[in-house]
Amino acid sequence: MLSAPHARARPLDAAASLPRAIEFARVALVIGLVFLHYFNLPGDHRPPFQGIDPDGPRIATFVNGFLTFFFFSAVPLLSAVSGWLFFGGGDGAGQAIGRKMRGRARSLLLPLLLWNLATLALAILVQRLAPTIGFAQQFNLQSATAGAWDYANAVLGITDVPIAFQFWFVRDLFVTVLCAPILWLVLRHAPVAGAVVLAAVWAAGFTLGLFIRTDVLFFFYLGALARRRDWDLNITAGATLSLLLAYSALVALRTLAPLVLDMADPGTLAWLDVVTRLMRPLGVAACWGACLHLAATSRGGALARWGGFAFFLHAAHYPAIALVKEILSRVMPASGEGWLLAHYGASVAITIAITAAAAVVLFRLSPALYGVLAGGRRLA
Repeated sequence: MLSAPHARARPLDAAASLPRAIEFARVALVIGLVFLHYFNLPGDHRPPFQGIDPDGPRIATFVNGFLTFFFFSAVPLLSAVSGWLFFGGGDGAGQAIGRKMRGRARSLLLPLLLWNLATLALAILVQRLAPTIGFAQQFNLQSATAGAWDYANAVLGITDVPIAFQFWFVRDLFVTVLCAPILWLVLRHAPVAGAVVLAAVWAAGFTLGLFIRTDVLFFFYLGALARRRDWDLNITAGATLSLLLAYSALVALRTLAPLVLDMADPGTLAWLDVVTRLMRPLGVAACWGACLHLAATSRGGALARWGGFAFFLHAAHYPAIALVKEILSRVMPASGEGWLLAHYGASVAITIAITAAAAVVLFRLSPALYGVLAGGRRLA
């Protein structure tokens, strides 16, 4: 997959390729999140986070589970990129923290509020007009029984995931940015110790009472550390291929685990959760290497030019994909493994296409409004 564009022996110039690779990574990884947020297949009540269904359609549930586990590395890599970008600028980076924090309030907090308010309005409308359809149950808030605190959480994600649940990442990223002055002090005076402590917190699954998950905090710090220490971000094509093969093998084994393990045992689930979490650093390295090399191709460059669409896709793809899934389930008759895989691919493709069309139309009508909803980004 990586060999053709890199027949030359000379490795990529990572410094020259970084902006393009970052834009490519943003789009490609968010597309991965769309696959991840497809969730369970029609008729399958087991979440794909468990892996293959030994008693169901094995091929379809394996593919769904494999892609789910594979793209668990998307948020960590996006967090690392955010940390790398935030702490750029040499020794003057510390002085710019206040300005960057204010900028992130506009690019993270404002769209978080607007998208969650829009999703909340949609949830209330659907639940009142058509409360019995499956789509009405896709939201983590039921307006008939919700109280004031539920609505506050739905919009702000104070103690739980917001109603547009994918915004847990944006919420945790903004909280991490608020912690930037502390992270800056740790990076200056105890960078390695800080990495060790945060790694332990992340591996143990502690939330520190502030985060939905500490994935964002830990990998944001690693990205910042890489920037401050001026790490070489280039990964050769050969090393990238090895990393991808190793990561894919681990992901496949994790997906196949229900064939040999008792998934009803809480102890089994607990250590599997740790194993799944510990796979992510390898996935970050593998996916970054792939992004770096694929972005250097003509097709990769074309995808990278959609970097300004990544945030909008992240914001809008759910509950859109849930609605697409339900409609396709009604119009496409179920007929085994092939149908399930076709439904999976079609749901993701249609969701991305609809969201891209909406982004283009909105940007042409009002670039300013698009910029607000897309975290300050513009379409090329």
